[in-house]
Amino acid sequence: MIQGFQRDSRVTKFATRRRSTSEKWRAVSNMVRGEVAFLVFTGVCVALHPGFVLKRNEGGLSDFGVHVKTAIPYTLSLALLIVYNLRATSLASDDDKRSRRLRFLIRSYCGVLVFILLSTYVYTLNGVLKNFHYALGTLLVVVVTAGSLWLYRLWPPSPLVRIFLFVQLTGDILNMLTAFGGLHVLFVAEMLSNVGFAAILIRSGRRIALESASPSTAT
Repeated sequence: MIQGFQRDSRVTKFATRRRSTSEKWRAVSNMVRGEVAFLVFTGVCVALHPGFVLKRNEGGLSDFGVHVKTAIPYTLSLALLIVYNLRATSLASDDDKRSRRLRFLIRSYCGVLVFILLSTYVYTLNGVLKNFHYALGTLLVVVVTAGSLWLYRLWPPSPLVRIFLFVQLTGDILNMLTAFGGLHVLFVAEMLSNVGFAAILIRSGRRIALESASPSTAT
């Protein structure tokens, strides 16, 4: 009887771990889908009206949100990025300190994106709304920079991850230089920051899923 209980316990633990691992890979899949959706619909915006961002004095992604022609794909780009990342946090339900912090990071990131999306439609109405929108952009830079540096330190970095971090930090630096008027490359800066951060975030989700599948070999 005791052996039967032990066998049932092992089977239960195995099934639980397998379900947890499956959920973690689904979380990674949602992160990837969110980033792909963002890039695809941003590409649609550029194709519909390249003059908003591909010019000597570049505008930013928000320029697409205030024009009828590109408002829908712009909204979809950010909305799907938010929805898929929030769905990823609901699937990664482990209660260890690292998982809680990762969920907090993603939810903070998505929360800032929600306010950026909503403020896009009104920021051209007056100076107060414009400054609020720009402040949210600065807050986003702070969140992704702090998040990337934290995620970078969780595991021994590979050369590819170093490249991702370099890309993301380059985008953040260009963002700040543009904000202070030193450069006018806002669109390029935003895209570099987004791609670098998304790559580090997806890599982190993947590492957690691999550790869940093979805890004895995790590093």
